[in-house]
Amino acid sequence: MLINEKKLNMMNVEDRKFLEEQMIAFLFEGKEVEIEGFVPEKDQD
Repeated sequence: MLINEKKLNMMNVEDRKFLEEQMIAFLFEGKEVEIEGFVPEKDQD
């Protein structure tokens, strides 16, 4: 989702580094990914 929303280019070293930082923060530090304008759907339970 980050790649598409932030229009990251995986051939660009800086974009890959940004993505790696975001993945580490999400997977190992428990931080949420922030994407401008994204509103998650609410559960209909």
